[in-house]
Amino acid sequence: MAQDAGDGTGRQAYVPRNTTQQKIPQGAVEESVNVTEELKNLYTGLVKPSERIDLDGTHKFYFPETLRDGASQGYPFMRFCAKQIEGKGKAVVYLYQPPGVGVSDGANYNTFDLGSLKGGLDFAKRALGGSTNVTREDVYAAGLISKNKIASSGSGLNIRSKAALKAGIAVNPYTRQSFEGVNIRTYSFSFKLVPESEVETREARNIERTFRKFLYPKRTGQVALTYPPLFDIDFYSEGRINQYMPNIKPCYLTGMETTFNETANTMFKGTGAPIEIGITLSFTEERALVRQDLYPKDSDIIETDKYYGGGVPSEFKQDDVEDKSNGDSK
Repeated sequence: MAQDAGDGTGRQAYVPRNTTQQKIPQGAVEESVNVTEELKNLYTGLVKPSERIDLDGTHKFYFPETLRDGASQGYPFMRFCAKQIEGKGKAVVYLYQPPGVGVSDGANYNTFDLGSLKGGLDFAKRALGGSTNVTREDVYAAGLISKNKIASSGSGLNIRSKAALKAGIAVNPYTRQSFEGVNIRTYSFSFKLVPESEVETREARNIERTFRKFLYPKRTGQVALTYPPLFDIDFYSEGRINQYMPNIKPCYLTGMETTFNETANTMFKGTGAPIEIGITLSFTEERALVRQDLYPKDSDIIETDKYYGGGVPSEFKQDDVEDKSNGDSK
């Protein structure tokens, strides 16, 4: 049995008699609209993105300990900084500059053939124009083009290959390269932390835990995750950014391999801390670059730390060196 149910507009709907009608919860439609508006506002930049780290101020870590004062004296070192988007909280790691720093730039190309049609057209132009550059081999190759059309029509005859093999002549395929894009740059750095004091033992642990912590996303709801923070990576020498080393754009930490006591099996007495920690870090820049991201003008040699046309620059680099030289550490 079934009954007709009205929808309030004069129209009738066929509804089974024993079926319980599910009511839409009050406010569900409004909530759906609000979510849609929230996503729209987020996309258009009207809603601030979630903070990726939550730190009360600046946390700085040094290894070796001599970097705390030696950086201002000109020692070369690397600086890794994970920072808040809006706030002032950040974690900064200062490490000695390892040997063998490499940067890999690459572009992707693919090959395609302009084909025998272009060869035939070029031949026709030269022949009709009375060019004296048309050779006997050109005439034979033009014949191969037409023979190939016959062979490709389903006759099953490989005329082109047999004729070309006998004559020792091939048709120029006019192969060209087509640009497809550039690779997103990746970097790998390896450090061996061998503490020589209780302070360096703590700093080695803090540095290893800091990198691991900010490799992972943060859960910010039942299903939502907040991105891990981006890292600014800089090379310093003589108390300032070293213009002779690569300018690395903001990166995600994409891999971390830690080895404890690679060459020993002893621990520090009293704490159980390993006497050496090996860390290999893999970073990937957040986006593929264009030339102007590094060199705004073709005449430029010094690389810029900003993105072409705006975007998020790598900030507060020099200020940290100044803060550190004043003993402002945490």
